[in-house]
Amino acid sequence: MPGAGAGVLDVLIVGAGPTGLTAGCLLARAGLSVRIVRKHRPFSGHSRASVIWPHALAILEPTGVTDVLAASGSRVTRLGYYSSGDPIGRFEIDRLTDTRYGFALGVSQHDTEAALESAFLVAGGEVDDGEVVHLDQDDQQVTVQVRSDGQLASRSARLLVGADGAGGAVRGLLGIAMADVGPRVSFRIADAVIDGLPEDEAAYCWTPGGGLAIGPHDRRAYRLAYRLTPDSPDASAASFQRLLDERGPRTRRGVVRDLVSTADFEARFAIADAFGLGRCLLAGDSAHVMAPAGGQGMNSGILDAAALSWRIVEARRNGLESPLAENFLQDYDAERQSAIRLVMATAIEHARDGGLRDGAEIAARDGRYAAMSDDPRAHVDRVARMSQLHVPGNPGNRRESEASHA
Repeated sequence: MPGAGAGVLDVLIVGAGPTGLTAGCLLARAGLSVRIVRKHRPFSGHSRASVIWPHALAILEPTGVTDVLAASGSRVTRLGYYSSGDPIGRFEIDRLTDTRYGFALGVSQHDTEAALESAFLVAGGEVDDGEVVHLDQDDQQVTVQVRSDGQLASRSARLLVGADGAGGAVRGLLGIAMADVGPRVSFRIADAVIDGLPEDEAAYCWTPGGGLAIGPHDRRAYRLAYRLTPDSPDASAASFQRLLDERGPRTRRGVVRDLVSTADFEARFAIADAFGLGRCLLAGDSAHVMAPAGGQGMNSGILDAAALSWRIVEARRNGLESPLAENFLQDYDAERQSAIRLVMATAIEHARDGGLRDGAEIAARDGRYAAMSDDPRAHVDRVARMSQLHVPGNPGNRRESEASHA
């Protein structure tokens, strides 16, 4: 590329979560030179994300990680909704007709990241540990300063992808704000070994006193999540057992055998004012954040990574000198802003339905879910929305995946 210096990467990705690693895998597999800079060593702390929906599974398939994760994760084939312990709707994922994946995958985010990092390295990608502390760009390339072990080093690339999270460096260095589009809520999540629960159902259990989400986290543990309030109990195994007894399905009584880990965090529904600036693009939590209701966050980041990677690869295949065509950023920003608002609508609706306290509103909600469950078209539509099949993703990967199974 004219003006670009020797050793300039095609793409530099900041952040090594599922979003950054997915983009890295897709780009490296397409033959681009890609390096990831990560601030923290991976696979430490608590895993927030615990489910991969069918749309994201299809996107990950060409990287080879889907089969790896399926071997260690739990196949979730249905979604159960409960009101004060009684079933109000059950939705079967295998009724979907526009995907080969008739299941979601309950799997630790740590396992997802480990599999993606391995695939990225096999594809020729490279990973650096360090913190991006400065960023400059012109019409040819982006240059960042990376601090590692007290030393500064420069990295240059034709494009930069900021996938370093809501509190990451890239969006701040670009001066792009993030505005709330929904309520801020506090959640407690836990991974626990539980006997007596189905291994293939994600359950959303709502009561006037609060809700509880239950889902297979992997083949060893379940994920439990509920909204924190001033009178919430402590994070002990006994407290989670009490909540499971009070809010869980009456038909399947679970017994908490071991509390593996817990974490409290505040979540918000927010979207960045723009999904990039110049040669710097934002994806995942760097561009949008949402509460864990319905498990939509990580999956939407994977869709971002696919949509962005497809655009970069297609631009290069078309012989453009620069992967940043005149309308590249505008198209990406417009598509993802629209897509994320669709996902947000599902997540916010899910959170609102679970937070109802008025008896008449609860009765109306319960009737609505029962009607959706019984109506074949509404049933499939509900599962498709939870699976993010109603939002645009990466047509390039879908075509490639379909061709491989022809």
